[in-house]
Amino acid sequence: MRAVSIARYGDVSVLEYREDIEIPKPESNQVLVEVKATSINPIDLMKREGYGRTFFEKQRSPNFPWILGSDVSGVIKEVGSKVRRYKTGQEVWGCTSGFKQGTYADYALLNQDEMSKKPKSIDFNEAAAIPYVALSTWSALIRWPGLRPKDFLDKKIFIQAGAGGVGTFAIQLLKHWGSKIATTCSSKNSKLLKSLGADITVDYNTEDFSEILSDYDIVLDSLGDLGGSESVIRSIGVLKKDSSSHYISLNHAFLRIIDEKGLIIGIPTALAKRQKIRKEHSPINIHWSLYRPNPSALEEVSKLIDEEKIKPIIDSIFTLEDTAKAQKKVAKSHAIGKVVIRVNQ
Repeated sequence: MRAVSIARYGDVSVLEYREDIEIPKPESNQVLVEVKATSINPIDLMKREGYGRTFFEKQRSPNFPWILGSDVSGVIKEVGSKVRRYKTGQEVWGCTSGFKQGTYADYALLNQDEMSKKPKSIDFNEAAAIPYVALSTWSALIRWPGLRPKDFLDKKIFIQAGAGGVGTFAIQLLKHWGSKIATTCSSKNSKLLKSLGADITVDYNTEDFSEILSDYDIVLDSLGDLGGSESVIRSIGVLKKDSSSHYISLNHAFLRIIDEKGLIIGIPTALAKRQKIRKEHSPINIHWSLYRPNPSALEEVSKLIDEEKIKPIIDSIFTLEDTAKAQKKVAKSHAIGKVVIRVNQ
């Protein structure tokens, strides 16, 4: 089959388009999906460069070649012997775990808990733009802080980087839940984000959000440590100074510290750093969010899409052969919404 893989960590030049990869066989609880489309997430670029390697390599064998990619929309071609919820021919969407062989390929393996039926109202390209950002947002807002959708009603939410994949999805989801939303973006993207549900947009080129926003209930920070420690402190600074406030980072130091120090020293070091940050900003709740599969959340998002409460935002579509070009576009941070890879269409 065709696939885009890496044989070592590095920049975009390590991506290899190949046509000699063997089609994988599903294990008893897995499904083989013919990939119709996938998409690029910033985490793909980070993993290509070696981010999380200490953790991921412990769960992956062989380590190389490694097919990257998480999102998938496609058609089931084969099911494992213990699969009961799905059958061949069904249209599905989902997201693979970060350490497995990925979805930049003609075929991909998914566990049953990594997928659900594809929304009926959108095509494969649109469907491929949603799963990872949807589940990352859901984990960040629901799982880690222990909140429920009804807890967001009339709450003031600040979203860093509103024009990205997570931002454009989170704005729509939170608006559906009844939140009041502020976000950062460039002036050219303000109109789009307000049409998705943002109440306030702050131009990061000309304005300082920390001087404009105050008394917010929740910060969803998709930049996190990647924006620098000063940006994190300023983001926390817009929150109410009480125990009902939550700062949630999607990009944080946990896996980077493990990469630097190894598992044995790295895990307690990372946890100690998080605890230090929590003490410094108490009583505000500080959360380091990690992606988790959640088929029930995918099903709920599918309903919202079919009810036209949420729509995929696609910047551009590339072919599998041009995956390197697609990653370059994401690396430049010029994409609005998601960059999609069309595969078997």
